[in-house]
Amino acid sequence: MNSIKHFFTILLLVSSTVAVAQELDNKTLLTIDGTDYDAGTFMRVYLKNLDVVQDESQKDIDNYLDLYIDYRLKLIQAYELGLDNKESYKKELNNYRQSLAQSYLTDSEVTDTLVQEAYNRMTREVKASHILVKVGPGDAANDTLTAWNKIQSIKEKLDTGADFAQLARSQSEGPSAGDEGKLGWFSVFKMVYPFESAAFDTPVGKHSSVFRTDFGYHIVKVFEERAARGEVLVSHIMTFDSREAIEKTAERRIKEVYKQLQETGKFEELAREFSDDVSSGSRGGKLDRFGTGGLNAPVFENTAFGLTEKGQFSEPIQTKFGWHIIKLIEKHPLGDFKSLEATIKDKIRKSPRARKITDSFNKNLREKYQVERSDNVLTILNGVITDSILSNKWQYDLNGEMVNKTIFSIKDEKYTYGDFYKTVMQRQKKDFTNYASKEEKIKKFYYGFIDSSIADFYGENLEFENKDFSFIYNEYKEGLLLFDLLETKIWNKAKEDSLGQQSYYEEHKEKYQWKRRIDIIMTQNTTEKVAKEVEKLLGQGVDKAVIKEKFNIDGRTKVMISNGIVEETYNRLPDNFDVATGVSTVYHDEKTGFYKVILVNEILEPSQKTLDEARGAVINDYQQQLEKDWLSSLKNDRKIKVNKKNFKKVKKLLDKNA
Repeated sequence: MNSIKHFFTILLLVSSTVAVAQELDNKTLLTIDGTDYDAGTFMRVYLKNLDVVQDESQKDIDNYLDLYIDYRLKLIQAYELGLDNKESYKKELNNYRQSLAQSYLTDSEVTDTLVQEAYNRMTREVKASHILVKVGPGDAANDTLTAWNKIQSIKEKLDTGADFAQLARSQSEGPSAGDEGKLGWFSVFKMVYPFESAAFDTPVGKHSSVFRTDFGYHIVKVFEERAARGEVLVSHIMTFDSREAIEKTAERRIKEVYKQLQETGKFEELAREFSDDVSSGSRGGKLDRFGTGGLNAPVFENTAFGLTEKGQFSEPIQTKFGWHIIKLIEKHPLGDFKSLEATIKDKIRKSPRARKITDSFNKNLREKYQVERSDNVLTILNGVITDSILSNKWQYDLNGEMVNKTIFSIKDEKYTYGDFYKTVMQRQKKDFTNYASKEEKIKKFYYGFIDSSIADFYGENLEFENKDFSFIYNEYKEGLLLFDLLETKIWNKAKEDSLGQQSYYEEHKEKYQWKRRIDIIMTQNTTEKVAKEVEKLLGQGVDKAVIKEKFNIDGRTKVMISNGIVEETYNRLPDNFDVATGVSTVYHDEKTGFYKVILVNEILEPSQKTLDEARGAVINDYQQQLEKDWLSSLKNDRKIKVNKKNFKKVKKLLDKNA
């Protein structure tokens, strides 16, 4: 990739802009055909991409200015060709804008606080029990009061020394009541946020205050706390008895496998051969990484975390799923904050605790635009909207006297009662929450209407409200245009110009040569025993389809076969593969655990590639030649002027901050 194309690539990187001197933001650096380009934008682009530039010449500010001029010339041509009017361009740009805007429609300060809190909790695990008295968010006031009185009565008994386990058995309305309210060990993101907060804020040996979730009122007691165990990567061999099985053989079979494992140590082979977990068995028993609570199988998890050495395997254990032998592949301690920050942030955005971020963001916008929640408006709405809203059937005459009256304003944008009534009639069709009263539902709809309206207004005007967004969005907009331009002027032409390809190929034939190649049939086998049988059959000339049919039975794949002509450096060949015609010996691939046997039908010496064989490489090289020729013509008939005085200021400022 030449330097111009690399410049385009780095321009597409989306990140926060760097601070630049305010006095240069509106100072002209470059003029092309009467259009001015400011020094501030140039500096933002240069500084933003400085750390990712690979070509040292691009760090030279004079060279970078040449690249920037070429970039602007290409964009001018893109606009002249009307590429910004293409529907596909408009659609993609709109999709990107919506995606980019999401990171600006949030409260970053609250987000950072929640991320730090989650990481701090991630370093710990707690063992707890709870007592639940059920009550739903929309239950009637009397039912809520009854539940509240019951949980308060339980709390008073606990405060005076009553046994938590006994009260959980007799008073809790949750599914864990029969097990004394026990929840086992858990860490962050395993419980709803209010429950998690109560558990992590309660000292060991103590019970919490009463708190509420969507399930009802809770009291949680924390019995133990420990450092987080991180995650573990293991393989397992599993046997189980189906419900229909007359004879229960799972325990006997796992013990037989365990005996073979002790004798041979070939865990992956035995997993492929004997594990009843077909999905992991085909991978040598390998499971995905998991942490505490990740498998909902405490015995399995504790055994896995109890293994200390890589390659160590457990004795057979029984879980609710069946019998297992577990082998430790590796342990993954909890990473540091920086390495986990992005993952935690993503989890928070997808969890109910994100509501705290949204509420704070909306509050800030209400203050920014001076929009208040009015009790007088609520009084009017309660008088207009009838109880039919509770059954989602409320209708309003949009020709009524109130529809055109302003309910609130954002700058010069007015929102009317009619706008709100339309929202109510639409929203009620999708909102099936059980509200305790008409007033409660109207209040929620009214507050929601304000928040969604101000968020929409802010989002639609982000280019004017947020300079950082404006810079990044404009950068992508121009990058997308440049991509379309290169596709139109270079890439498509190179792909479709068969005569040009032929001519380029003839002029540069020496570039397109085959290395030594081999015509092979490659077999990958789950065990050494199977591999030796396959080696014998290949030597006898048995067809590959017959070999697969012989070994791959009862839904178990013991042999995988592929064939074709490959270069002798093909990465799937064994590292120490001896290239010779005929059937190879058995090679063990330690990375995959498979045993490979390869039949070499023919060795093909180095030779000239035909155009069809070299087509992909020829097109790529031809594209670069076309682009080089095109770039050299960009400045034709253009009036280009660099403001040397302002460019000198740019250099001085950069030197000062270097």
